[in-house]
Amino acid sequence: MQSDYGDLRLVQIESGSDFWCLVMALQDDDSSFMHNLHSIVEKYKEGNLFGLSVSETDSMFERGARTDDAFCRDMLGNFSFYLLPCFCTRIGNTAEICWVHSKLRRSGLGRALVSLLNIEKASYPLSESLPFWKACNIET
Repeated sequence: MQSDYGDLRLVQIESGSDFWCLVMALQDDDSSFMHNLHSIVEKYKEGNLFGLSVSETDSMFERGARTDDAFCRDMLGNFSFYLLPCFCTRIGNTAEICWVHSKLRRSGLGRALVSLLNIEKASYPLSESLPFWKACNIET
């Protein structure tokens, strides 16, 4: 991620536009979580789908950072307002799905989601994600 990005912000995904931007990013990543789309839609409807965005800095505005590859796009290719391609669904303090686009993994986004959502447990984590959960000290 660019050094001039502002602070990370936790956002509850409430708009259909943001929801579809995340679905398009999930599809772009060829994620196996596409098989869980029904559950992701349900979490969105319940208000339990959360993502991350960055605050715009003067530098970002001046250089037109909204079109950076790091940010989500909708089905028509329009860029979101600094929504990053990652999300977490949860029940209480338990993460059900936590996903970060492969192009941004190991950049702290997953850890930020876990921290900002006060996640204490992960239900049914993917085997390849177990090192992440262990590094975050999250019960699986």
